[in-house]
Amino acid sequence: MTETLIALMALAYSGLVLFALAQALRKLLPPMRAALAAFALSSAVHGATLLFLEAGHRLIAFALWGAPHLLLLPLLLWSARKQEKGA
Repeated sequence: MTETLIALMALAYSGLVLFALAQALRKLLPPMRAALAAFALSSAVHGATLLFLEAGHRLIAFALWGAPHLLLLPLLLWSARKQEKGA
C-alpha cells in the first residue's frame, strides 16, 4: 500500500514539474521544443541529485523520478503536438 502511494506521489510530482516547466518554456520556445527542453532540463537536474546520494539509494531514487518521467514523456509530446497543430 505504501509503495503504491509513493509511486503515485512520484508520478504526480513528475507530471507537475514537467508540464509546469514546459508551460513556462513555451513562452520562449515553440511547444514541441519547450516540451523536449523541459524533459531534458528536469532529467539533468534530477540526475545530478543522484550524485549526492549514497550508492545504495541511487537505484530507488532513479526509479522514483526516471520511471514517471518516461511514462509522462509521451503525454507531454502529444500535448505539444496538439498545441502546435492548433496554433
